[in-house]
Amino acid sequence: MEQSAQIVAFTPNLALGRTLELQRELTPGELHRVRVTHEAAGGGGVNLARVVRALGGEAIVAGFLAGWNGRKFRQLLSSESLQGVFREVKGETRECHILLDGRPHPTEVYESGPTVSGEDWEELIRALPPGRIVVSGSLPPGITTETFRTLLRQFPSRPVVDASGSTLAAALEAEVALVKCNQAELADVIGRDSAGGVEEATELFRRYQTPILLTQGATGATLIDHESYWAKPPEISIRNPVCSGDSLLGAFLWGLA
Repeated sequence: MEQSAQIVAFTPNLALGRTLELQRELTPGELHRVRVTHEAAGGGGVNLARVVRALGGEAIVAGFLAGWNGRKFRQLLSSESLQGVFREVKGETRECHILLDGRPHPTEVYESGPTVSGEDWEELIRALPPGRIVVSGSLPPGITTETFRTLLRQFPSRPVVDASGSTLAAALEAEVALVKCNQAELADVIGRDSAGGVEEATELFRRYQTPILLTQGATGATLIDHESYWAKPPEISIRNPVCSGDSLLGAFLWGLA
């Protein structure tokens, strides 16, 4: 894989992230009061950029913004001393709500976001600074899987892609530099009901010759390439697992650079 000092975290569907810590366990149909609210610029690439910066690397965020939420996003990102390259589109930047109620996994409520055209995407590609490009997160309305596959080939260098479902399949078909997925996302792309593992990821690598970084929860992560590597994590107390995959990919790419 090519190496570059700066990570360009291209996030197609940026968001305002709002984490709400509830006073008690969530019960449908009942009133809940919030104990603590945390608001920040959100999206897979933003989380990745935070980790790269925390490790001492260079990272910049790229994506599409719209409306009042877009302006607030810029302020929140700037408050963390993170820089961004953005293209304004019509509509309103989405909000993503994460509800923490003491259980192992939070409840997540995500809006869909503003519509983005292929022309918007191409214009943003032309404005990107030099660096290793990482495309992270979901696609916005207006960008189909077929369009995404074509647009991936228009980046100045082969990007790294963190995606799921048909978007992950499109990235493999576009022969990107590397894909990151978890076991459930891997199972989805190969059409299995149970979680996919190293054997299934190895089969995809043989088919597409695209390296795969497979996250496996508490058991660690495996890089499947011409040679494969398994990393075992330390035992930790889980409070909120959201963004853990973004964090791992950011640390991995920082390590390569």
